[in-house]
Amino acid sequence: MLNSIHTMMMWSGTAALGAVLATLMLWLRWRARNWRMLELAARVPGPPALPLLGNALLFMAKPNEQLKLVADIITKYGEYVRFWLGPELNIIVANPEDIKLILTSNKVTKKGPVYNFLKPMIGTGILTGGEHWRHCRKTVTPSYNKKAVAAFAHVFNAEAAALAQRLCARDANTFDVFHDVVDTTTQCVCQTLMGLSKDDTLNLANLDYVVSNTRRLYSLYFAKMTKWWLQVPLIYWITGSQKLEDTLTKEFHILTKDIVDKRKNALARNESTEEEIRGIVDRLILSGDLTKQEIRKQTLALFTTSQEAGAKIASAVLLYLAHLPEWQDKVYDEILERLGPDDEFITDEHIKSLQYLDMVYKEVLRCMSIAAMIQRTVEEEITINSGKITLPVGTSLAIPIHILHRNPKYWPNPDKVDPGRFLPENAELRDPNAFVPYSLGPMDCLGRVYAIQMVKTLVVRTLRNVRLEADGRLEDLALDVAISVSFSDGYRLRVYPRRPKNNRDRNFA
Repeated sequence: MLNSIHTMMMWSGTAALGAVLATLMLWLRWRARNWRMLELAARVPGPPALPLLGNALLFMAKPNEQLKLVADIITKYGEYVRFWLGPELNIIVANPEDIKLILTSNKVTKKGPVYNFLKPMIGTGILTGGEHWRHCRKTVTPSYNKKAVAAFAHVFNAEAAALAQRLCARDANTFDVFHDVVDTTTQCVCQTLMGLSKDDTLNLANLDYVVSNTRRLYSLYFAKMTKWWLQVPLIYWITGSQKLEDTLTKEFHILTKDIVDKRKNALARNESTEEEIRGIVDRLILSGDLTKQEIRKQTLALFTTSQEAGAKIASAVLLYLAHLPEWQDKVYDEILERLGPDDEFITDEHIKSLQYLDMVYKEVLRCMSIAAMIQRTVEEEITINSGKITLPVGTSLAIPIHILHRNPKYWPNPDKVDPGRFLPENAELRDPNAFVPYSLGPMDCLGRVYAIQMVKTLVVRTLRNVRLEADGRLEDLALDVAISVSFSDGYRLRVYPRRPKNNRDRNFA
């Protein structure tokens, strides 16, 4: 009996030693194969890394605390920081000039590995990169150009007027304006980018479900991106996250199937708009190069990022104006001066003339990043930091947009909300690459022109009809920093119907 136990202990010890030696051999082999990466990485400052784990333990924090960790690391080590997640080399680049260099370089046109977690839902393409990225982007780009967006203005105006009417009917209690705004942006996106009629939009399968759960879906993916232990399939399954992802995926694709089917039937009946203003779904279908499933996934990616992101920006602009009455008055008075007293059709030229609104809009984008952080993979060695750093092939680059937009080096008193930062005389003193809300280069945000026109049209029509108020200070509102930045407790404000300009008083009761 004792001999058997002794034998078992010897075998166990031998097996454990064998496992350690095997792991050590694999580690040494990996180091030999990646000597160039290790040599170049050693020239970049960063926290000490453990064998095998790297700096993974450093990032064991709640998802909304991850960027705080990154900000602390940048404060300690500077604008270029190296850290390891297991065998994966990550380098943070927070210098504006090098951010521009990287994002516009043809050596860094591959999305980073965190985008792989989105592929089960939205496939390879515009948001995630991969084999379909270039083709999909080229296919849908015409739907986002100035001519197409100008043609969409009638939808923006009609839905903005409906939003203003709903807000006028509200009482004086505080509410979350996001819910009204996201319904409006959803209608705008469906009737423009999706190519649907108003009747088709009102009868879409699962539309309300998708609108209500989009934030939940992307929060799930963000947790998987930032909690490395959730990337272990067994743990992801045990926590129930896999079941939730499967449910959301199934329900979301009911919507996209309905959208694509409606447009296919319309195209079969020759019910198509002229080419210049065709929606993205029609373009994807007519390209003939994607499967049904691929078209649905690209449709979902563009739908959720357009209506959700647009609603966040518009809601934030309204909330900023509610908290900044002096800026609200400036914007409102400029609307009356440039557009006249009547609530008439708003054009692109009208939008361009509203400089105060543009400053508020930009301050919202500075403080409430559409993409808090973006990631790219180095495909060919590239030199940055005036030649002092060479980025090795395979490096994952982290571009912390949210942190860049709050860097006191470029933004004095960065946590204070001040649209005046974007007065021409102030903007001239700042590195232009310190403000990159839509990214840069071949992978920049497709929807920039679209978002500006839609959001500003909603804001103008709203301000013409109601005055906005809110309690407290913007700087005291808690932020939820995930894939994008939003307010943790929603976009809470009050509205009061406006009286004619010459009869206004301060209460607007």
